[in-house]
Amino acid sequence: MRGVAAIFVAVFHYTRFYMPRADIPVIPVQITDVPYAAFLWPVYAYGEDAVRLFWVISGFVFAHVYWQRNTPAREFAVARFARLYPLHFVTLIFVAVLQIISLKTSGYWQIVANNDLKHFILQLFLMDSSLSLSDGNSFNAPIWSVSAEVFVYVLFFATLPLTKRSPLAVSVLLAALSFAVLNSRPDGFIISKLVFTCGVFFFSGSACYAIYRSFQNSSPKLLAVITACVAAAWVGVLMDNTNLLLLALTCAIVLALATLERVARGGGALLRFLGDISYSLYLVHIPLQILVLVIVDIFFDGARGFADHPAVLPIYLAGSIWLAYLANVYFEKPAGAWLRKRLN
Repeated sequence: MRGVAAIFVAVFHYTRFYMPRADIPVIPVQITDVPYAAFLWPVYAYGEDAVRLFWVISGFVFAHVYWQRNTPAREFAVARFARLYPLHFVTLIFVAVLQIISLKTSGYWQIVANNDLKHFILQLFLMDSSLSLSDGNSFNAPIWSVSAEVFVYVLFFATLPLTKRSPLAVSVLLAALSFAVLNSRPDGFIISKLVFTCGVFFFSGSACYAIYRSFQNSSPKLLAVITACVAAAWVGVLMDNTNLLLLALTCAIVLALATLERVARGGGALLRFLGDISYSLYLVHIPLQILVLVIVDIFFDGARGFADHPAVLPIYLAGSIWLAYLANVYFEKPAGAWLRKRLN
């Protein structure tokens, strides 16, 4: 599901091919005019919300991994750093170079603005969206969700003794506290609201794992919880409450997949490929788009009509997945293993 969510985000960002320049942030195309809009319009319109699903999956997986063993702080920090930072650093440098080329040759940045020294330093330390110092998206923009999640990792590890003792109660409490701070934080508060939004979804994911672990031998109870989540999502639709809809729906999806995996284990190995490349796909698709737009601006007078061709979306997705596979196999995994060995 994490891989599918990454594909949704990549499709959501397809409309960025139509942007003439970063300082004109309005995308000059209607969703109905984008290729395959007849059946992909929900992804074009709401695909970015798949990030919330990332966070719930993270909370579920972290709880599964770390509630069942004692992990030193150094080992936890090294594992997170080795997993996330190498590919982030490389894509950051790559995008910075492309943006400089675009600025020199065309006079403007591509897709995202704020590509200055301040935002480079914030990106370098994964703080571009976790602190309220940023002026908006910059460089490889999708990293914003990882930046927000890093702070939540610290809170997760700090509260591990409590969640191990009372998994469901503490997870729900942490999600509720995140929600409370999100809605009460004063203007100018140094920690960004995105961190607390992430906390709501992440700790809801760990609460889902607590429920799954408690009811894993009782499918009827799990189905009842999933049904309740779907009902809550429907209430969110009726009340026009997007937050309730997204939270209930993402929890329902994760619990349903965890329940299904107990029955249909054979599918996991076949689909693991998508899960393995999900982080790479999430980070490489925007650099690929920027590269294409720089080439178009230099050699084809900045024409954006190519994005209307029905072959471009499949080529873009196939290219992103292929590039993500190469990055995962030949860089992300080896670099992560090397860093873990060195830092541990």
